[in-house]
Amino acid sequence: MLASKAISDFLLSYRGSRSPQTILWYERRLSALVSFLGDVRVATITIDDLRRWRAALCERRTRYVDHPSGRKAEPGGLSTHTLHGYVRAARHFFKWLEEEGSIPANPARRLELPRLPRGVVKGIAQEDLRRILEAAHRSGPRDHALAWFLYSTACRVGGTVNLRLGDLHLERGLAYVHEKGNKTRPVFMLPEAVQAMQVWLNVRPALDDDHVFVGERGPLKGSGIYQVMKRLAKLAGVKSGWNPHNWRHRRIRDLQANGMSLGILSQVAGHASVGVTADIYGMLSEAELQAVVKQYELPLPQVTRP
Repeated sequence: MLASKAISDFLLSYRGSRSPQTILWYERRLSALVSFLGDVRVATITIDDLRRWRAALCERRTRYVDHPSGRKAEPGGLSTHTLHGYVRAARHFFKWLEEEGSIPANPARRLELPRLPRGVVKGIAQEDLRRILEAAHRSGPRDHALAWFLYSTACRVGGTVNLRLGDLHLERGLAYVHEKGNKTRPVFMLPEAVQAMQVWLNVRPALDDDHVFVGERGPLKGSGIYQVMKRLAKLAGVKSGWNPHNWRHRRIRDLQANGMSLGILSQVAGHASVGVTADIYGMLSEAELQAVVKQYELPLPQVTRP
């Protein structure tokens, strides 16, 4: 079986059980593998071929090539997180091929993942968040509702894109989003988000489409949301850290700083397990760590001086 046919079958196996965004994520990364190796028979691909592909990715000097958000390519190598995603997609693909009986053995079994750096996930700065929210209010009801929804719900872009009118329950301050793996979960809106959403729904164009966030040409896609936030950041004079996923990080970090336990935080974030939440948000900055330690300090024992 040729690699292009194998990838097509792999993606087809996910339709109906994974979100369109997840399928596109795999398609882009596996297409890069075919571009490097050629449309060869998958049974002939070896671990050495995959290691050469990984090395070529490490040596790339241009990032954001064919980015789905429309972001322009620019000089610079791939980040460790991006490289990790490419290798993870390949490992998953070949594991599936072996399980399907399409190849006799999995050549990616010993393809090691790049070690991800452990750092503090901060999210967008509080002041930049405030400035963009103000810019969104000036921009119009849709952008204002979108910005508040992203922050207050800690929703992924995929969940925001898939949000339908029937998913909203503004009287209860919640919505149901459909995110990774077509999983449905409740998200909770701050009063400001509810108010902004009500204003938007009052002026939302009447279309033959029930997506909440729409534009002149229909429902916003992930790239559309990215472009909206980019425009709002420019309007607010914010140069970096404004991408939609950083809004999710900011909200989760704010809840964590207010004392929310990792168990509850994991549910709010829609993570598969508490372990995932701990891996992403378990690292605190030096100042945060010192503040937490002070909260748990015990009274010093009485010392009798001679």
